Amino acid sequence: MDVKKEIKSLLNQAEVYKSQGLVKEAGDKYIRAAKLIQKNAKNIGNHKSLLQSISKQIRLVKESIRKQEEEPADREMSEQVQEIIRTKFAFSQDEKRLEIDGAIALAKFGQYARALDEFKKILGKEDFRLEAAKNIIRCHIARDVPDDAVRQYNNWLSETFLPGEQLGQIHRLLQDILKKKGIDTLLSAPEEIAETEGESSPAETAPGLNENEILDISSVGITIPEAEDRSRTYEYDVSFQSGSIINLLISDRDHSFLKSIKKGTVLEQTQFYSPIAMFEGKSLVVSVSRIESGPKTGHYSVDIQIQSI
Repeated sequence: MDVKKEIKSLLNQAEVYKSQGLVKEAGDKYIRAAKLIQKNAKNIGNHKSLLQSISKQIRLVKESIRKQEEEPADREMSEQVQEIIRTKFAFSQDEKRLEIDGAIALAKFGQYARALDEFKKILGKEDFRLEAAKNIIRCHIARDVPDDAVRQYNNWLSETFLPGEQLGQIHRLLQDILKKKGIDTLLSAPEEIAETEGESSPAETAPGLNENEILDISSVGITIPEAEDRSRTYEYDVSFQSGSIINLLISDRDHSFLKSIKKGTVLEQTQFYSPIAMFEGKSLVVSVSRIESGPKTGHYSVDIQIQSI
């Protein structure tokens, strides 16, 4: 692309991002444009005035980011920006999945209230009812209100809305999450599975699993080589799951892990922990995004895809 056209394109993109409240993304585009202008100054007659104008925009963006960081942590994005996330960050090739993937995208960006509304709408659709229910539970956990997750499970348990087998899956998932968080709450199991609960140990159950079956993954251990004779294993709880894609919420303080990954990184040594067993496998980093709003502002949303298990 012609340099002048590329600069114009970057500036146009920056304006679009800024108009939607995505100020960090806008700042990135302004900075890229400024670097291109500096690199090609001899070929751009008005490069000094352009750089002055862009510098002003970068200062304004930095001020907007500073104000955002000082606002309450539970600040929600505007409805317009939420709608952009819901529709533009649902990348499924299956049109039937776009609705639930859009709800998961909202949750990944910390927009839990809107995500919960969307998941509740999807509960009426039989094909995606179980996945929506599981992600409602995960949403409450991500909001740091496990009592709401327990309350929701108990409500479903007292109704006939979900069949016993599906309730059993939710029971195992939530009980495992609570245990990992050190919360001493014993959930009542659905009557249909209560009699068989505990009959088989994870070691007995695991070998019978179909390798292509998508399991509920509650946490992962990722081993990253740091030197020829050293490696380090990072352990994270799974925030959300959509089929073979699992989402991790990484603190911005975890610099060493974040520096070790980027989109396309193959994680050769990944341990997947499900409520029934642990499995060794391989995964692929499919996206890394900084959360700019909501209760998890500053954290990173990392999607990894299960490659083998």
